[in-house]
Amino acid sequence: MQFWRRFKTKIRLVWQRNQRVIIFMLLGLALLAGMGIGILRQWPLVEEDSVVIQPVSREEMELVVQAQVENVLAGKYPWVLREPAQITAVEPPAPKAPAPEKPKPVAVISLEELNWPVQAEVATPFGWFRHPVYGDWRFNAGIEFNAPGQMVKTVLAGEVVSVTSSDLETELIIDHGSGWASVYRSVKGLTVVPGELVAEGQKIATAADGLVFFGLSHNGAPVNPEAFLR
Repeated sequence: MQFWRRFKTKIRLVWQRNQRVIIFMLLGLALLAGMGIGILRQWPLVEEDSVVIQPVSREEMELVVQAQVENVLAGKYPWVLREPAQITAVEPPAPKAPAPEKPKPVAVISLEELNWPVQAEVATPFGWFRHPVYGDWRFNAGIEFNAPGQMVKTVLAGEVVSVTSSDLETELIIDHGSGWASVYRSVKGLTVVPGELVAEGQKIATAADGLVFFGLSHNGAPVNPEAFLR
Protein backbone atom coordinates (compact mmCIF):
# COMPACT_ATOMS: atom_id res chain seq x y z
CA MET A 1 0.00 0.00 0.00
CA GLN A 2 2.77 2.40 0.84
CA PHE A 3 4.37 1.69 -2.55
CA TRP A 4 1.26 2.69 -4.45
CA ARG A 5 0.87 5.79 -2.35
CA ARG A 6 4.42 6.83 -3.08
CA PHE A 7 3.99 6.07 -6.81
CA LYS A 8 0.80 8.12 -7.02
CA THR A 9 2.47 10.96 -5.18
CA LYS A 10 5.38 10.98 -7.65
CA ILE A 11 3.02 10.86 -10.63
CA ARG A 12 1.07 13.78 -9.23
CA LEU A 13 4.24 15.80 -8.71
CA VAL A 14 5.48 15.05 -12.27
CA TRP A 15 2.09 16.03 -13.69
CA GLN A 16 2.01 19.26 -11.79
CA ARG A 17 5.55 20.23 -12.79
CA ASN A 18 5.39 19.11 -16.49
CA GLN A 19 1.73 19.40 -17.26
CA ARG A 20 2.16 21.51 -20.38
CA VAL A 21 4.98 19.39 -21.80
CA ILE A 22 3.02 16.19 -21.33
CA ILE A 23 -0.06 17.68 -22.98
CA PHE A 24 1.97 18.82 -26.02
CA MET A 25 3.60 15.38 -26.31
CA LEU A 26 0.24 13.64 -26.24
CA LEU A 27 -1.16 16.00 -28.85
CA GLY A 28 1.87 15.40 -31.08
CA LEU A 29 1.51 11.64 -30.82
CA ALA A 30 -2.17 11.89 -31.67
CA LEU A 31 -1.40 14.07 -34.69
CA LEU A 32 1.23 11.66 -35.99
CA ALA A 33 -1.10 8.73 -35.54
CA GLY A 34 -3.83 10.50 -37.51
CA MET A 35 -1.48 11.33 -40.37
CA GLY A 36 -0.26 7.74 -40.55
CA ILE A 37 -3.79 6.41 -40.75
CA GLY A 38 -4.62 8.84 -43.58
CA ILE A 39 -1.55 7.83 -45.59
CA LEU A 40 -2.34 4.15 -45.21
CA ARG A 41 -5.87 4.74 -46.46
CA GLN A 42 -4.61 6.49 -49.62
CA TRP A 43 -1.85 3.87 -50.41
CA PRO A 44 -3.01 1.57 -53.24
CA LEU A 45 -3.22 -2.01 -52.28
CA VAL A 46 -1.76 -4.38 -54.88
CA GLU A 47 -2.94 -7.87 -54.86
CA GLU A 48 -0.43 -10.57 -55.56
CA ASP A 49 -2.66 -12.09 -58.19
CA SER A 50 -2.70 -8.83 -60.22
CA VAL A 51 1.10 -8.89 -60.90
CA VAL A 52 1.81 -10.82 -64.13
CA ILE A 53 5.44 -11.49 -65.11
CA GLN A 54 5.85 -11.81 -68.85
CA PRO A 55 8.52 -14.32 -69.93
CA VAL A 56 11.41 -12.91 -72.02
CA SER A 57 12.93 -14.96 -74.82
CA ARG A 58 16.67 -15.35 -75.33
CA GLU A 59 16.57 -13.37 -78.58
CA GLU A 60 14.82 -10.43 -76.87
CA MET A 61 17.36 -10.50 -74.03
CA GLU A 62 20.25 -10.47 -76.55
CA LEU A 63 18.70 -7.47 -78.34
CA VAL A 64 18.38 -5.58 -75.04
CA VAL A 65 21.98 -6.35 -74.06
CA GLN A 66 23.23 -5.40 -77.54
CA ALA A 67 21.37 -2.08 -77.38
CA GLN A 68 22.89 -1.30 -73.98
CA VAL A 69 26.39 -2.18 -75.19
CA GLU A 70 25.97 0.02 -78.27
CA ASN A 71 24.82 2.93 -76.10
CA VAL A 72 27.95 2.60 -73.95
CA LEU A 73 30.23 2.35 -76.98
CA ALA A 74 28.56 5.30 -78.70
CA GLY A 75 29.20 7.45 -75.63
CA LYS A 76 32.81 6.49 -74.83
CA TYR A 77 34.21 4.69 -77.86
CA PRO A 78 32.34 5.99 -80.95
CA TRP A 79 35.05 4.86 -83.40
CA VAL A 80 34.25 1.21 -82.62
CA LEU A 81 30.83 1.52 -84.23
CA ARG A 82 32.07 3.26 -87.37
CA GLU A 83 31.79 1.31 -90.56
CA PRO A 84 35.12 0.17 -91.98
CA ALA A 85 36.46 2.16 -94.89
CA GLN A 86 35.72 0.74 -98.28
CA ILE A 87 38.84 -0.71 -99.87
CA THR A 88 38.91 -0.35 -103.61
CA ALA A 89 40.95 -2.93 -105.41
CA VAL A 90 43.43 -1.35 -107.79
CA GLU A 91 44.78 -3.46 -110.55
CA PRO A 92 48.54 -3.28 -110.93
CA PRO A 93 49.75 -1.54 -114.06
CA ALA A 94 50.48 -3.77 -116.95
CA PRO A 95 54.19 -4.53 -117.23
CA LYS A 96 55.95 -2.55 -119.86
CA ALA A 97 57.18 -4.45 -122.81
CA PRO A 98 60.96 -4.79 -122.71
CA ALA A 99 62.79 -2.46 -125.02
CA PRO A 100 64.14 -4.23 -128.05
CA GLU A 101 67.82 -4.92 -127.80
CA LYS A 102 70.08 -2.97 -130.05
CA PRO A 103 71.36 -5.14 -132.84
CA LYS A 104 75.06 -5.52 -132.34
CA PRO A 105 77.19 -4.89 -135.37
CA VAL A 106 78.55 -7.94 -137.06
CA ALA A 107 82.09 -7.75 -138.32
CA VAL A 108 83.97 -10.21 -140.43
CA ILE A 109 87.64 -9.82 -139.59
CA SER A 110 90.12 -10.12 -142.43
CA LEU A 111 93.69 -9.02 -143.08
CA GLU A 112 92.56 -5.94 -145.01
CA GLU A 113 89.79 -4.55 -142.77
CA LEU A 114 91.51 -3.07 -139.72
CA ASN A 115 92.94 0.43 -139.59
CA TRP A 116 95.69 1.33 -137.17
CA PRO A 117 94.40 2.96 -133.96
CA VAL A 118 97.34 5.44 -133.96
CA GLN A 119 99.99 6.40 -136.47
CA ALA A 120 103.11 5.18 -134.70
CA GLU A 121 105.59 2.34 -134.64
CA VAL A 122 104.97 -0.70 -132.45
CA ALA A 123 107.01 -0.37 -129.24
CA THR A 124 106.02 -3.69 -127.63
CA PRO A 125 104.82 -6.55 -129.86
CA PHE A 126 102.19 -9.18 -129.13
CA GLY A 127 103.21 -12.27 -127.13
CA TRP A 128 105.99 -13.10 -124.70
CA PHE A 129 108.81 -10.63 -124.13
CA ARG A 130 111.57 -9.99 -121.61
CA HIS A 131 110.93 -6.88 -119.52
CA PRO A 132 113.73 -4.37 -120.15
CA VAL A 133 113.85 -3.20 -116.52
CA TYR A 134 112.98 -6.22 -114.38
CA GLY A 135 114.38 -8.83 -116.76
CA ASP A 136 111.48 -11.30 -116.33
CA TRP A 137 109.32 -12.80 -119.07
CA ARG A 138 105.84 -11.35 -119.50
CA PHE A 139 102.94 -11.92 -121.88
CA ASN A 140 101.57 -8.94 -123.79
CA ALA A 141 97.94 -9.59 -124.87
CA GLY A 142 98.12 -6.82 -127.50
CA ILE A 143 100.55 -4.30 -128.92
CA GLU A 144 101.82 -1.01 -127.48
CA PHE A 145 102.60 2.26 -129.24
CA ASN A 146 104.68 5.22 -128.16
CA ALA A 147 102.36 7.98 -129.44
CA PRO A 148 101.67 10.58 -126.70
CA GLY A 149 99.06 13.19 -127.67
CA GLN A 150 97.94 11.44 -130.88
CA MET A 151 94.29 10.80 -131.71
CA VAL A 152 93.10 7.25 -130.97
CA LYS A 153 90.60 5.90 -133.53
CA THR A 154 88.46 2.80 -133.73
CA VAL A 155 89.69 -0.02 -135.93
CA LEU A 156 86.12 -1.20 -136.70
CA ALA A 157 82.53 -0.10 -136.16
CA GLY A 158 80.94 -1.32 -132.95
CA GLU A 159 79.38 -0.46 -129.58
CA VAL A 160 81.20 0.92 -126.55
CA VAL A 161 80.50 -1.61 -123.79
CA SER A 162 82.91 -0.57 -121.03
CA VAL A 163 84.88 2.45 -119.81
CA THR A 164 86.93 2.04 -116.62
CA SER A 165 89.38 4.45 -115.04
CA SER A 166 91.96 4.12 -112.28
CA ASP A 167 94.78 6.22 -110.89
CA LEU A 168 97.15 4.69 -113.44
CA GLU A 169 95.18 4.47 -116.68
CA THR A 170 91.82 4.48 -118.48
CA GLU A 171 90.55 1.48 -120.46
CA LEU A 172 87.88 1.42 -123.17
CA ILE A 173 86.34 -1.72 -124.74
CA ILE A 174 84.35 -1.85 -127.99
CA ASP A 175 82.24 -4.85 -129.05
CA HIS A 176 82.33 -5.50 -132.82
CA GLY A 177 79.97 -8.49 -132.85
CA SER A 178 80.55 -12.15 -133.73
CA GLY A 179 82.68 -12.49 -130.58
CA TRP A 180 85.22 -9.83 -131.62
CA ALA A 181 86.22 -6.97 -129.30
CA SER A 182 88.97 -4.35 -129.20
CA VAL A 183 90.64 -2.82 -126.12
CA TYR A 184 92.25 0.64 -125.84
CA ARG A 185 94.26 1.40 -122.71
CA SER A 186 96.28 4.37 -121.40
CA VAL A 187 94.09 6.94 -123.15
CA LYS A 188 92.57 10.24 -122.03
CA GLY A 189 90.01 12.79 -123.21
CA LEU A 190 87.35 10.22 -124.10
CA THR A 191 84.70 11.38 -126.58
CA VAL A 192 82.35 8.37 -126.23
CA VAL A 193 80.33 6.75 -123.44
CA PRO A 194 79.15 3.18 -122.76
CA GLY A 195 76.24 2.18 -125.00
CA GLU A 196 77.26 4.51 -127.82
CA LEU A 197 77.64 3.16 -131.35
CA VAL A 198 80.86 4.18 -133.09
CA ALA A 199 81.93 4.08 -136.72
CA GLU A 200 85.15 2.74 -138.17
CA GLY A 201 87.97 5.28 -137.93
CA GLN A 202 86.06 7.49 -135.42
CA LYS A 203 88.09 9.39 -132.85
CA ILE A 204 87.37 8.04 -129.38
CA ALA A 205 90.22 9.42 -127.23
CA THR A 206 93.73 10.87 -127.09
CA ALA A 207 96.87 8.90 -126.32
CA ALA A 208 98.18 9.53 -122.82
CA ASP A 209 101.82 9.91 -121.92
CA GLY A 210 103.72 6.67 -122.16
CA LEU A 211 102.75 3.58 -124.13
CA VAL A 212 99.24 3.18 -125.56
CA PHE A 213 97.89 -0.38 -125.48
CA PHE A 214 95.69 -1.84 -128.21
CA GLY A 215 94.31 -5.36 -127.96
CA LEU A 216 92.08 -7.57 -130.07
CA SER A 217 90.19 -10.64 -128.83
CA HIS A 218 87.82 -13.26 -130.20
CA ASN A 219 85.43 -14.94 -127.74
CA GLY A 220 87.62 -13.64 -124.90
CA ALA A 221 90.91 -15.06 -126.23
CA PRO A 222 93.63 -12.55 -127.19
CA VAL A 223 94.56 -12.39 -130.88
CA ASN A 224 97.65 -10.80 -132.43
CA PRO A 225 96.34 -7.49 -133.91
CA GLU A 226 99.30 -7.09 -136.27
CA ALA A 227 97.95 -9.95 -138.37
CA PHE A 228 94.86 -7.83 -139.18
CA LEU A 229 96.20 -4.26 -139.31
CA ARG A 230 96.93 -2.80 -142.73
